[in-house]
Amino acid sequence: MTPIVLDAQLEIRLKTLWGASAMPFAPQVSQPFWTTLSQELLNQLRQMLAVRSHGLLHGPNGVGKTVLVDALLISLPEKLFAATRLAHSSLSGSDLLRAFCHALGLPPQMRRSDNIHQIHRHWQSLGSLHPVLVVDEAQNLSAQALEELRLLGCAPRPSIQPPPFSLLLVGDEDLLPRLQMGINRPLRSRLGFCLAFAPFTEEQTLSYISERWRQVGVAQDPFPEAAQRLLHQASGGIARTINQLAQLAILHAARLNQRQLSIEHVGAALNQIPWIARLNPQQS
Repeated sequence: MTPIVLDAQLEIRLKTLWGASAMPFAPQVSQPFWTTLSQELLNQLRQMLAVRSHGLLHGPNGVGKTVLVDALLISLPEKLFAATRLAHSSLSGSDLLRAFCHALGLPPQMRRSDNIHQIHRHWQSLGSLHPVLVVDEAQNLSAQALEELRLLGCAPRPSIQPPPFSLLLVGDEDLLPRLQMGINRPLRSRLGFCLAFAPFTEEQTLSYISERWRQVGVAQDPFPEAAQRLLHQASGGIARTINQLAQLAILHAARLNQRQLSIEHVGAALNQIPWIARLNPQQS
C-alpha cells in the first residue's frame, strides 16, 4: 500500500497539537490489534489447517478479517504448508481455475480439464507440503465457482490419504447464507468449521483507539470518553469505520487548530460520511 503523504501544515499540526508522529488512524501506521476473539480465531484456524480441514471465516466488512488471514499465512510453517490466496471472487468457475493456475505460477490453459490436471500435478510436486487455498470475498462466488472448488478435492486417491488441499473461504455476512443454499450442499458437506469474526465490544473499541494513538507516540488519548463511545456507537465496533471517523474528526479539529477533540468533531465526521453512521449525534 502506498503511504499517504500528509500536507505539510497538517503534519505540523499533528505534532504541535497532539505530539503525533503521523496520522493515528491512517493505514500505514496500523499494527495488528489482538482481542481475545481474534487470537482465538487465529489459533483455531491454525488447528483446522493442521488437521487439513476445509472451512470458512465470515464477518462484517472492515472487521479485520484481512489482518487475521495475513497473520495466519505468515504464521504457517514453510516446511509444512504451501499457501495460495485468491481475491478474484467474481470470476466464473473456469476463470477461477485459470486465476488459480496463474497464482501458482502455472500457464493457464483454455480447457478446464487441463487446468485441473496441472493444479493436481503441482500439488503432487510439493511432496510433504500441504497446499492451502484462501479465497477472499467468497460471498461473491458463483455456484459454478463454488462447485469447481469442491471438485478440486475430488481427485481419485486411496481412501487412507488426506484431502489434497485445505480450502479457507473468507467473506462477509452473506457468505454463510450463500453456502446454506441447497445448490451448495455438496460443498457444505465437506466444510469442517465455520468461524465468525465479530466487531469490537465497546471496551475493545476504547482500547483500540488508545492503542492507535500510542502507535504514533501519543500516550494520552486526546478523545474524551464521550467521543470514544460515540465512535463505537456510530461504527458498530467495525475497525475500518472507527479509523475513517476518527481520522475525519482529527482533520476537522486540526483545521480549527483545536487540541481538545470532542463529540462535535466526531459529529462533523459523521456528517461527511453519513452512510456509515448508526447514531445521529443530533439525537444523542
